[in-house]
Amino acid sequence: MNRVMAERDGKIQPHHLERSAYVYVRQSSPRQVVEHLESRRRQYARVDWALAAGWPRERIVVIDEDQGQSAATAKARPGFARLVSAIARGEVGIVIALEVTRLSRNSPDWHHLLYLCRFSETLIADEHAVYDPELGADRMVLGLRGQMGELELDSSIARMVNARWSKAERGELCTIPPAGYELDELGQWVMSSDAAVVHALRTVFAKFDELGSGRQVLHWWQAQGLQYPVRRLQSRLHPVVWLAPSYGMILRTLHNPIYAGAYVFGKSQTVRRIEGEDAPRVQVRRIKREEWPVVIRDHHPAYIAFEHYLSNQQRLRENEAMSSAGQAGEPGAAREGAALLQGLVLCAHCARRMGLSYGGHRRGRVYQYRCSQARAQGHGVDCQVIGGKRIDQAVVAVFLEATAPCAAAAARLANEEARRESEALRLYWAHQIDKAHYSAQRAERQYQVVEPENRVVMRELERRWEQALAELAAARRQAEQAIAGPALLSAEELANVHLLGGELRAVWEADTTTNRDRKRLLRTLIEEVQLRTEEQHYAVRIVWRGGATSEREVVRGPAGWAQRTPQDTVELVRTLAQEFDDAQIARILNKQGRRSGQDIPFTASAITSLRGKNRIAKCTKPRVTDAQHGPFNAEEAARELGVTMSTVHRWLRDGVLAGEQLTPGAPWRIVLSDVLRQRLAGGEAPQDWVGLTEAARRLGVSKSHVAYWVKSGKLPAVRVTVGKRRCWRIDIQSATCGKQADLLDQIINAHYEET
Repeated sequence: MNRVMAERDGKIQPHHLERSAYVYVRQSSPRQVVEHLESRRRQYARVDWALAAGWPRERIVVIDEDQGQSAATAKARPGFARLVSAIARGEVGIVIALEVTRLSRNSPDWHHLLYLCRFSETLIADEHAVYDPELGADRMVLGLRGQMGELELDSSIARMVNARWSKAERGELCTIPPAGYELDELGQWVMSSDAAVVHALRTVFAKFDELGSGRQVLHWWQAQGLQYPVRRLQSRLHPVVWLAPSYGMILRTLHNPIYAGAYVFGKSQTVRRIEGEDAPRVQVRRIKREEWPVVIRDHHPAYIAFEHYLSNQQRLRENEAMSSAGQAGEPGAAREGAALLQGLVLCAHCARRMGLSYGGHRRGRVYQYRCSQARAQGHGVDCQVIGGKRIDQAVVAVFLEATAPCAAAAARLANEEARRESEALRLYWAHQIDKAHYSAQRAERQYQVVEPENRVVMRELERRWEQALAELAAARRQAEQAIAGPALLSAEELANVHLLGGELRAVWEADTTTNRDRKRLLRTLIEEVQLRTEEQHYAVRIVWRGGATSEREVVRGPAGWAQRTPQDTVELVRTLAQEFDDAQIARILNKQGRRSGQDIPFTASAITSLRGKNRIAKCTKPRVTDAQHGPFNAEEAARELGVTMSTVHRWLRDGVLAGEQLTPGAPWRIVLSDVLRQRLAGGEAPQDWVGLTEAARRLGVSKSHVAYWVKSGKLPAVRVTVGKRRCWRIDIQSATCGKQADLLDQIINAHYEET
């Protein structure tokens, strides 16, 4: 107490006591907050020191919201930010901490705090002394203590990091192993004792070897309805759980060198960067495989050989669609596009791999093989550009010819592969059923040992047992559905499998065979296809996997000859252009079902281009239409007559309404005279005119016969509105046809007079 009073008499002045005393409480990690209780008690005890120094309790502020936060930066410490703001406003008389290093272990933050305290007359106190930043000696001591605190932090971190690297170089730094590995009693990595996990991981690598793409492995996994093993890192036990697969899960397994038996440390590096005026940001930078600092091969049992792992990484890099490696020298993964030689074509002029460009609409895609590496590098223009469709057809013809004798062997190998895949699925589901059966038995044992009187626990265990039984039944159902796949070839079918050689082209052209399947078939035998543009043809050189070569020539046609619009369509456009604009011509051609040379529907711009190529003049004839008589198109005539479009088209078909078309699908030209308007537009009819049914009865003919006479003009008729209906009113008095009823009455009357 005497020392406190002495410090108060020496440096603590009345104007300091008039302001607040801020007690800063902080520990570096959550573990210290929980376990180091004595340090926390000592820090809160600084409040008693402030009371003894003369500050009333209402002006003592405790800042303890930074518990569990490091002092290496101020960005993540809201309490420290609140303290600095209060000092800048002149509200703080003294800052109290157990040690000044509690305030900051970062030189910029520490010196900024000293700067504010110096010019706001704020003191700093810890368990050793009271410092006045206005005094040069105290400011020097505080600066040295801040630098020592930062050095202490850096030294402790460096010691821990160096010890970690030393242990990692021996392969003894234990990390949480991924699914498929466990740690034994001696801390050594061993394969998982769960056979289901081991089988699933082996299946991933086998399917990648077969399909060649991580995404295709994912699609296969999802199509089979299988789940994927993943190590959980959130809980303390780190269990392996089975989840619905994702693309990231498959890629992490394929990229992880652990499955190749290698211990790797240092695959990433943590760096701090300053962006703008923000505090330094921590970023994780991936290190290239060639620069990994610690790589220990054969460190633990492997799922695949390390050389196999390296080839998988090379294959994954080739599959990257937009990578420079995939464009410059690697074929990449087989994709869904129409170009069957994607990634296999090389320019015979410059030996560069040729790219691929698509054009046209989706329903009529066209593609070209383009050597554009020189243009992309700014050294010139495209080396050569070759239409891809005929090149593909020539290569496919050679491929089918070469593989026809191998159909029987291919069918036998496919049957064996299907058998292996079926066995793998059976084994997977057998493991899943065993796991579900074990869970059900375990739940049953837990239910059986509970006392019947303990109803609360018994009900919960009964629910778990029922859930485990339901999962077991679901696993059995899924296993039956997955295993019930396509039947394998029998011995008799294998004996006749040589007959498949003649059907290979039909299999290639089948709708069920996708472009991806065709590309994968080509890549099994073809290493590359070299193209050279000659004056009259394209020279095609096929390099097979074994080193043999085949050469073909593809005749060059004039530019665009394969996509030329049929001549009859061009002549029709020439005729239509005299009456209609380009948009109307496109609609007429599409209604007739015509297609361009690219086998796509016509558009207004396509008609404009077609007219330009064939020197067809644009329609300049103005449309002359009389407001009363027309001519009108079908839509305008329907609006003039007050009926629907379907009624107008029906009248045109039946001959009730006269009209003409320049060609099928072209707009109608309908002239509406005054008589025709009066007849069809609806109005009033004379009193003695009758309807269709009554006219048929009086004339002694059918209604269809009367309707025919009305349409042909033999019977005068008009359309009238009765309620909400539109119907005909017919004049039968002036009719010169259909007097069968009157003639019959005359015959009957004459017969009665004679008798």
